[in-house]
Amino acid sequence: MSNYHIRKGVGGILRKTLVKERVSKGNKKQDTLITVLFFLGLILLKWEIFIYRRTIIELKIPLLIWLIPGIFLTPLLYDKFNKIDGRRAHWILHYVAHTCTTGAFLLFGFMATNYYFADNQTIDKRFEIIKKGSLADSKGNRDKRKPYVEIDYNGFEKQIVFKYPDTEKIDSAKYVNLTVKKGLLGFDILESYDVE
Repeated sequence: MSNYHIRKGVGGILRKTLVKERVSKGNKKQDTLITVLFFLGLILLKWEIFIYRRTIIELKIPLLIWLIPGIFLTPLLYDKFNKIDGRRAHWILHYVAHTCTTGAFLLFGFMATNYYFADNQTIDKRFEIIKKGSLADSKGNRDKRKPYVEIDYNGFEKQIVFKYPDTEKIDSAKYVNLTVKKGLLGFDILESYDVE
């Protein structure tokens, strides 16, 4: 049996499991709007990852902002969403839709407000490196891994990612020097950083 047949079989089972039956003709305009908002939410999530790497914030805070709206909106809007797309879908699909739209918009608004409206005054700080590692780069540059260091920033671990050419410098470093500024919502923003 080929991979194509396996994927088609698994995809068919998932479609039958996640989308039960057609309940109405649906509303094409609203369905298109929801689809556009879904993909816009994915774009904002990608942008938010950049902001997250430059913001000193515990991971649980952005995760909660991103994931909690779906918990409340899924049961509230379940029937409404089914009428809009015309199909009775599994609640998991509704949760993913709410997370990638409402959750993504709220998270981006929170992180962008803190980041783009930060104070102009900067402070220099020095931290000991507690861990080092590397991350895979984009698809075409898998062999050029980005080095990172982890520091203990006032009680929680913060990962700071560098560029591939800095690999040798990171390998021999013991400390990282940060220049930070205070974000509007109280979370520090990395203005610049280097190792020594």
